[in-house]
Amino acid sequence: MKKRILALSLAAAMVVGALASCNGSETPVSSQEAVEARDVALVLWGSEDDQDFLKEVSATFANEYAASHEDVKSIAVEVKIVGEGDSATEALKDLNAAADVFGVPGDQTGALADAKAIYAMPADVATQIKELVGEATAAKTFYNGNYYGFPYSPNTAQALYYNKNVFTEDDVKSLNTMLEKEGVEGKVLGTETGAFHSTSWYFTGGGELFTGSDKSVCTFDQDSVAEVLEFVQNNSEKLFAGSSEDAVNLIKDGGLAAWLAGSWDAGKMADAFGDNMAVAMLPKVTVNGTEYQMKCFGGVKYYAVNAASKEPEVAIALAQYLSSADVQLKKYTDYKAKGKLAVPTALALLENATIKADPVATAYMQQGEYIVVQEPVIPNDWWGDAEALYKSIFNGEVKGKDAIKAEIAKHVESWKAM
Repeated sequence: MKKRILALSLAAAMVVGALASCNGSETPVSSQEAVEARDVALVLWGSEDDQDFLKEVSATFANEYAASHEDVKSIAVEVKIVGEGDSATEALKDLNAAADVFGVPGDQTGALADAKAIYAMPADVATQIKELVGEATAAKTFYNGNYYGFPYSPNTAQALYYNKNVFTEDDVKSLNTMLEKEGVEGKVLGTETGAFHSTSWYFTGGGELFTGSDKSVCTFDQDSVAEVLEFVQNNSEKLFAGSSEDAVNLIKDGGLAAWLAGSWDAGKMADAFGDNMAVAMLPKVTVNGTEYQMKCFGGVKYYAVNAASKEPEVAIALAQYLSSADVQLKKYTDYKAKGKLAVPTALALLENATIKADPVATAYMQQGEYIVVQEPVIPNDWWGDAEALYKSIFNGEVKGKDAIKAEIAKHVESWKAM
């Protein structure tokens, strides 16, 4: 453990040395130089649910870091309640009053980076991040050429919950197989009509939505997207589009064999399916000879480091420690014992026996490679309009590929003007 703390501190020193000038501060003295030992005080923000866990692991970090660094006499980490949903807003109010380290959702990276509020990571550390969580997850912290933090939790919108008495593990790898299976009573697969969920079909067909924080980049009106939505329309008799409440009732009555849901609905799905529940990542779907992997909205929560921190080297080491595979596994097991789900991001944990034994965690981790970040520039009015568009296609009010493409194109133009 001490060797790992030392490795983290060396990486942190590289970050601070390389980025100090970019963040408008002088390069601090490296811990590798002979200096008088000092007391270090850090503030860490986290959600209310994470308080006890963060206090425990940050105390472990503090003890081990101080023990392995002659220039640090002690470290005190004060953990305060500011959840990921509020951290960016609070930090931008006054960086000097903000925490040294805080969890933040990926869709806030642009605002924080533009304000020079958080440290960007140099190439060596960015490589470490990508090795830990994979390129797709690391990319959720990427903005204007830089990676800005250490992912510790995926925020994946969907996994496939299904009745294992109806479908096998091989069946659910392909939506086509599911739809073609004989003897399925009721609907084969259901999704919510809300745009947060129904846009999965657009993403599956390769569509992009306001990519790169640029509202001019929206490619939902391309042929492949229209073909996927025509496929959905042609199979609407076997598919269900509605609310999660309606889905639960259908599942309990045997009228729905599979449902796409977020991790926050895991308990609801367990109650609905009972002992017959199984979980997998989203299936692939073949349309007109082309195979697509189903995608969904999602994101990542990561630890960012305040550019105004008075102890950036130690703060960066703390952020990296909190996102390490060992700490992610501890959080998963601790929360599991409390009946909660804390899905990790570390790819190595996919091979961990404890994680492999949990199909829910595994499904969300696997789907994490196929998520589309919800950009912060999405206008509020977009959500209702996008839902109405999907309903019109699903219900057959707009029929056929060409009509679907033309209708989407009209909406895309209105979205860009929002």
